[in-house]
Amino acid sequence: MKKTLISFLLAAITLFSFAGCTDKAQPINAPETVNKERAASSSPTESVQSQARTITDLGGNVVEIPPSSEIKHVVVITPPVTSVLLEVIPDNAMIVGLNPKAFTFSNAAAMSKLFPDYKNVETTFVGDDFSINTETLLQLNPDIILYYGEGQKKGLENIDLPIVNFFSPKLTDPKDVTIAWDILLREIFEVDGSKGLQAEWEHSDAKVTEVLANQTDDSKHALWVFSNVSGKLVVAGSSSFDAYAQSFFDKAGLINVAAAIQGTAEVDMEQVYQWDPDIIFVFHNAPAKAILNNSIEGQDWSLLEAWKNKEVYDIPQTAYSWGAPCADSPLMPLWLISKSYPELFSEEDFRTELAGYYERIHNVTLTDDDMTSILSLREMK
Repeated sequence: MKKTLISFLLAAITLFSFAGCTDKAQPINAPETVNKERAASSSPTESVQSQARTITDLGGNVVEIPPSSEIKHVVVITPPVTSVLLEVIPDNAMIVGLNPKAFTFSNAAAMSKLFPDYKNVETTFVGDDFSINTETLLQLNPDIILYYGEGQKKGLENIDLPIVNFFSPKLTDPKDVTIAWDILLREIFEVDGSKGLQAEWEHSDAKVTEVLANQTDDSKHALWVFSNVSGKLVVAGSSSFDAYAQSFFDKAGLINVAAAIQGTAEVDMEQVYQWDPDIIFVFHNAPAKAILNNSIEGQDWSLLEAWKNKEVYDIPQTAYSWGAPCADSPLMPLWLISKSYPELFSEEDFRTELAGYYERIHNVTLTDDDMTSILSLREMK
């Protein structure tokens, strides 16, 4: 077997290139400010300064930020966090700058309701390598900047603005990651967290436990195709900063055939034949239809049981791919179960969950056509 560990750069670029309703959760009272004795002053500047707050971001940095009422312009360097931001921010119009990769893996039907104007948001201030054009960035007049890890901080160090890090090396489970993002964003915008992702994960966990309690057959063996481009087939093994297959499979009662791999690795078809998974999930690049059509040069998928049974599926995309941490991550284990164990939890059951989730979290009503668009196999390009 040929196995080449994929470099940190591939994982970082792939994952973090891998993401509107303005009536969001109701604001709560502002937390106690750092300066408890607010100076009585008629000066607006002094008044704003006296209300400044400090937060600790996920990188452990203590950051002074303005009161939520003074946050009017938000710039987002990190693509995946953007989907959670849409769920929290009081008004999507506050987002004045985005990484152009923020919605690379998104669904048009979902975006038309979550953030219909996203294509008009400024993106030229950040390059493909996350390099920052400081002059263009400052022209956006941001009040706060959201980024992910030291690699995205370059070019921001000398900007006299609040910059908030959403990366923690301690968090590798998509549940922990998305809850942490949600809590931090709700702290920034002073928004009630009682109906946030923590509650949705609790709902999802309870539903998964209820459904899998009826499982009597052996667990299915699954393969997570992380990427498949130019003849290079990359699969996802045990969870790390760049691969969440193991975490999601564990939650859904699936066995990861590539569990011996740490993170992601390139493999050949001979290895895939040895694994012979029952079911295959495709993250991005060549879609499931390319595998089902057996049209990928140099790859013969027809020898696999999953191919013979047509058990090959694209991971859904909404504001972002569900294969990465995002606002809809609590739905992922239930979707996996609906595909792997439909006798326990059917697609109709999942559609009911999907519709309810969007009403609760996004205040959005999904039509049957919307859900079909989200759950169908992607077209080949």
